[in-house]
Amino acid sequence: MQSSAMQCVNRVSRPFLLACAVLAAPLQMALLAQESKAPQTVAEKSQYKQTSRAAEVATFIDKCLDLSHGNRLMVEVAGKSHEGRSMLLVKVALPDASDEPRLRAIVIGNIHAGEVEGKEAVQELLREFASGKHTELLEQCEVWFVPIYNLDGNEAVKVGNRRGQNGPDAVGKRANGQGLDLNRDFVKVEAPETRALLRMFRKFDPHLFVDLHTTNGSHHGYHLTYAPSLSPNLDPAIDRFGRKLLEVSRTKMRKLGFETFDYGNFETRDWDRSGAPRSRSGTRSWFSYDSRARYGVNYFGLRNRIGILSETYSYADFKTRIAASRAFVLTLLEQMIAHKQEALKAMVDADQRLVAPRADAPPIYFGSDTAFADPEQLPVLVGKVDRIPGKDGAPLRFARVAESTAETLPVVRRFRARRQQMLPQAWAITAPTPPVITLLQAHGVQFQAIEAPRTVTAQQFEVTKKRKPKRPFQGHQELVLEGVWLPAREQKLALGTIIIPANQPLARLCATLLEPLSEDSLSSWNFFEAATDTHYPVLRLR
Repeated sequence: MQSSAMQCVNRVSRPFLLACAVLAAPLQMALLAQESKAPQTVAEKSQYKQTSRAAEVATFIDKCLDLSHGNRLMVEVAGKSHEGRSMLLVKVALPDASDEPRLRAIVIGNIHAGEVEGKEAVQELLREFASGKHTELLEQCEVWFVPIYNLDGNEAVKVGNRRGQNGPDAVGKRANGQGLDLNRDFVKVEAPETRALLRMFRKFDPHLFVDLHTTNGSHHGYHLTYAPSLSPNLDPAIDRFGRKLLEVSRTKMRKLGFETFDYGNFETRDWDRSGAPRSRSGTRSWFSYDSRARYGVNYFGLRNRIGILSETYSYADFKTRIAASRAFVLTLLEQMIAHKQEALKAMVDADQRLVAPRADAPPIYFGSDTAFADPEQLPVLVGKVDRIPGKDGAPLRFARVAESTAETLPVVRRFRARRQQMLPQAWAITAPTPPVITLLQAHGVQFQAIEAPRTVTAQQFEVTKKRKPKRPFQGHQELVLEGVWLPAREQKLALGTIIIPANQPLARLCATLLEPLSEDSLSSWNFFEAATDTHYPVLRLR
């Protein structure tokens, strides 16, 4: 039986609640009307049988601006593709935000235009932000989205462009309008798309960069695999935080119903005592991909910031892949906010170690001759796929089988440098060409041309051997140098020489671009080749 006090409350509250409901009805109807006018993506409208073209994405974004919180979205053209298409950049932020510093993130989709779910997931997120969702996230973070990074590839839609992928049938192609793989362009910067993204890096200095892909490799049991920056020249604090961010995100993703793990593929290899693979027979293991700076996420880590690669599973259905991408982006942003102070400290300390190192701090080294690090014994979900023959012109597909088996395998998800050399005080390029100057500016590297000839103490690299592959890659025959460093001696620098100091935040990137033994340098991509005869044209100043 209710007490007299409770009966009194009920007598008062029921009429009151009824009045509130009557007053709230117009507001509820307005909100429902607002939701009903929210745009749908091409994927949603087609029941996940199609993906969007550039004009459809532009129209979708335009409609999001009319939603109840559309003023959170600010749209601009970040650059033009090789074929002249406009790269849309959408900044998402609270319009009445305080002056308190916020985390900054850039998320790109469709760097490989056949890998389409990132583009669709970004559109869904933009709609959610414009509808008033994720306010607590925007109170701590500003995000820039590029829904379609590879515009020319996105428009080259063709059935079977990405054979075996579990829908949609018709997608764009991998390369851009120049025929370049944009995720191999971050050192040489030959594509206008890359130049536009590097402008964003310089202008916004984002703390987090997320690159959305789809993998069609080994048959595993994950909805999405990921990787942090993998360069062995990463600042240790950046490396630790990037891997921690992924571990805590993995836990959250599992609660949301998505299994995730470090990106890789199954390979059968044997191991020597140093941990380096020596043959393709022996133990089946799970191997990560590559450590070189030509890959966007690896490159970004050398800027002392957090880069994350996202690879949804190509054999999951299209709707699931979109959902996994969307959840992963939100989870990364939420976990960056949850560990904001730790993230910012890692980045500030990484910069300071280069710009103003403590007197008692150990020297910083640049590593080369990179190999896989020692394997870790970890459980890996081994999956299966069903083969689905195409009918009526549809391509062959492979579809994920939900069941998977956990097996403990050697997991190789790190790299190590077998050769180490301490960073110099500065580098000097003795005869810089205009393309080299332009590249350094694109990367945001600090340098200065000398105003008068001067004498310095410097080391020079003597070239004893040059090697090139028979076949070109991305329009280049990659150059590999062998040689020795000569003893330091006095050398006269001519007018026009440029000096690149090592006490700058991008010193790790500078070393990658300039060192003769770097595995992914400007020299690798032939920019110094004309001046590299018996000696390398970049000096190390002591």
